[in-house]
Amino acid sequence: MKSWLDQLSLRYKLTFAALAVEGIMLAFLIGNGMQSTNRELQQQGEQRVTELAKMLSVALQAPLSQQDDASTRDIIETLLDSNGLKMIEVRDSRNRIVHQVGADDADADFRRQIPIELAGQRYGEAILVLSGRFIEEARARYIQQSLIIAALALLLTSLLLALSSSWVIRRFTLLTRASKQMAQGDLNIKLAGEGGDEIGQLIATFNSMAESVRVNVERARENEARFHAIADYTHDIEFWLAPNGKLLWINPSVERMLGFSVEECMALASFPSDIIHPEDRAAAEFQMRQSLRGSAGQGYTFRICRKDGGHFWAMANWQPIHDGNHVYQGLRASIHSIDDIKATEADLRHALNELRMAETLQRKYLEEIDQERARLVSLLSAMNLGILFVAADGRVVYHNPAFNHTWMIDESIELIGLPVHDALAKSNSALARPDHFSNHLLSVLETREISDSFEIAMTDGRVITELDYPVRDRDGHFIGHLWVYEDITRERQTAEQLVYLAERDALTGLYNRHRFQQELTRTMLETDRHFIPCAVMFFDLDEFKTINDTYGHRAGDALLIRVAGEVSALIRRNEVLARLGGDEFAVLLPAAQGNEAEALADRVIHAVSQIPFRFEGRNLRVTASLGIAYYPTHAADADELVARADIAMYQAKQAGKNTWRVFRADLEADTEMRNRLSWSERISNALEKNLFELHFQGVYRTDDRALSHLEALIRMVDERNPDQLIMPAHFIQLAEKSGRILDIDRWVIGTVVQMLANNPGIPPIAVNLSGRSLSEPSLPQYISESLRTRSVNPSRLIVEITETAAVSDLHDAQRMIEALRQMGCGISLDDFGVGFASFAYLKHLKVDTIKIDGMFIRDLISDPDNQVFVQAMVSVALGLGKSVVAEYVGDGKTLSLLRQFGVDLVQGYYLDKPVRKHPALQDLIE
Repeated sequence: MKSWLDQLSLRYKLTFAALAVEGIMLAFLIGNGMQSTNRELQQQGEQRVTELAKMLSVALQAPLSQQDDASTRDIIETLLDSNGLKMIEVRDSRNRIVHQVGADDADADFRRQIPIELAGQRYGEAILVLSGRFIEEARARYIQQSLIIAALALLLTSLLLALSSSWVIRRFTLLTRASKQMAQGDLNIKLAGEGGDEIGQLIATFNSMAESVRVNVERARENEARFHAIADYTHDIEFWLAPNGKLLWINPSVERMLGFSVEECMALASFPSDIIHPEDRAAAEFQMRQSLRGSAGQGYTFRICRKDGGHFWAMANWQPIHDGNHVYQGLRASIHSIDDIKATEADLRHALNELRMAETLQRKYLEEIDQERARLVSLLSAMNLGILFVAADGRVVYHNPAFNHTWMIDESIELIGLPVHDALAKSNSALARPDHFSNHLLSVLETREISDSFEIAMTDGRVITELDYPVRDRDGHFIGHLWVYEDITRERQTAEQLVYLAERDALTGLYNRHRFQQELTRTMLETDRHFIPCAVMFFDLDEFKTINDTYGHRAGDALLIRVAGEVSALIRRNEVLARLGGDEFAVLLPAAQGNEAEALADRVIHAVSQIPFRFEGRNLRVTASLGIAYYPTHAADADELVARADIAMYQAKQAGKNTWRVFRADLEADTEMRNRLSWSERISNALEKNLFELHFQGVYRTDDRALSHLEALIRMVDERNPDQLIMPAHFIQLAEKSGRILDIDRWVIGTVVQMLANNPGIPPIAVNLSGRSLSEPSLPQYISESLRTRSVNPSRLIVEITETAAVSDLHDAQRMIEALRQMGCGISLDDFGVGFASFAYLKHLKVDTIKIDGMFIRDLISDPDNQVFVQAMVSVALGLGKSVVAEYVGDGKTLSLLRQFGVDLVQGYYLDKPVRKHPALQDLIE
């Protein structure tokens, strides 16, 4: 029963399908016919209304042109009745409705609006409306006829299908039953009924297919058994992905490697993405999407997470799978652990990084060593010191050009590798004491410690010093010697000359005041120790100022030199002759027994008076006044002894000059001494009552005569006559003798610094520092504190030191100059050129500016010798990088000549005079 129903159902399905297809085709034919009929009827309607419009337009031209409304109405009604029109409306030229017949229908199928014109003249318009009822009637007739024909066709078709399908379905039922048996696993099926018709061929094909399926299934079962025997027991994870990325199969190794069962993996929404480490997942998914397009790949590494939360590094290989027809079926992939490889790679990478770092450091060190070697070679080559490296075996490994120059060895001679004895033997200069040097060389080669400086005397008069330094490597092992050679011949000569200049008067070559004070102190100590009295003699030249004023400083200097020479001939070796300054001289007798001092004084007075002195064609007669004081008879200390000798000298002058006197302690002498010592009190009083005041003179640039800075000059107000100023020449020398010059210098510095602090806009100011202040150790600290506490830029303070004072004590001068340079103050060397050895020590005094003494400037225009001296001083100063100031500029010609010589700055009465209120201060000084 069920089989019959199934067959009946299939038959009905086929019949209904055929009838449905035929019905659809008939409906299509009917619909297409109706569309064609509608088009034909529509065209007929359009053509008819067009013809009626033309006919109406022609019929209405005459009535409308003549405004014959009755004729117009007759024509319209006639046309409406005879042609099936629904409505006709006529309007004249003024749009007035002449006549309307019928009702307008907005849904009418055909409507025309035509103008009525005659001979180009418009007389109105007509509107026609034609009914489309005839189209609907024609469409209804066509549908009725078509439906009758379609019903007859369907009836006949169903009868034919019912008869033919019953025979076909019976044979298909056999095929269906056989197919179900194959689906249930029965592959040994063979149907009867093979024949030449289509169904017979189909049955034959089915039997052949069934046999082929049976063979293939048996073969597939055998292959599957082999595949599982291999894939299920591989060490790696093997799996198959469909083209859409879905997991189709995975081997059981996944449970051993990941802890997930095969079922758990198959249940994952996205395998293998779900088991990839989150940090690697995005990149892996991108790679998988690319690979699913059918590309092969291998060696892709990533991290996989285990079920227990751990992870390991894995490597994936994959290739596309195609069936026998080369249709893409997905990817076959394998995953295996590479943790061991990664660990080895990490170790190798770490080792490689360390090697690279070591190589980089080594390259860096080598570059630094090369650079350091280049710098060292450049430095050693540029040094004036001779450098010689000697290896531990006594052979030369390096020498710089200065070594060849010092030892006078031809640079073309190769010294590297020679024993040091042979290398030094190449010298073109002979040793003064070769045996002495050979012994020294042997001892130095044997020692491995720093040696003392060794002086090597050469036969040509040169003196070379040698210093030996042991050279050790990083581990402290001795690898050789470094010998440093320096030719100190010039320095030795300069040092001797500087020592000489520091103790000698620049003009006469006699001892200066500083050395005289040292000798006096030493002699008084010897006197106290041996109880042998000593004597001090002071003398100066009578009327020396007159000679200076009348004949000039050149004459005065020449006279002082003659006097020094004559008196020096009278002095014994143990006695000291010194020039204290100006025309003042002093003689120290260490052992003044009996009347030796008086006898020497008599010879000195006589010798001076007998000096033949002729200047510019005139004979000049010079005399001297001399005073003697004994220690300890006349004084208890050095200052008092000098003061007594000074008073005795003035006692000699009061006695008529050209004589000598021994100090006598009478009332007149006390008065003289009190008068001379009263200056100390007057200076103290001036400091207490603020009786000192500063005047200022400008220093100007020669190129544009613009103000460079000011020089502060001290004056004293006479307490007894306040309108009278005492010039510094009257009290500075006495202040230096009494030591009050230190207080004066501090007052000047403090006043100027305060002025600079109160008025930041004023130019820099120069102050003069006395010779006594150079040896004052606390003065640099005082200047520094004054500038710091008042917030004054040190460069606004310029300190001037006289050449005489600097040379008198070169060591103190250098110490003071260095301290001022470190502060940032400007330093000027005043009265430059008065000493005959100015150029010799100028390079040892690190001053910024030199001020040429006025004695060379006063008569510069008329004195060619002074011009030569000034040009020489300017050339030397500029060559040493120092600026030059010329003082005592009295006229424009002198200024012009100084500008030609290259002088930077000028000062003098031609430009301005010292005044209390200088214009540059803008009334800031009260």
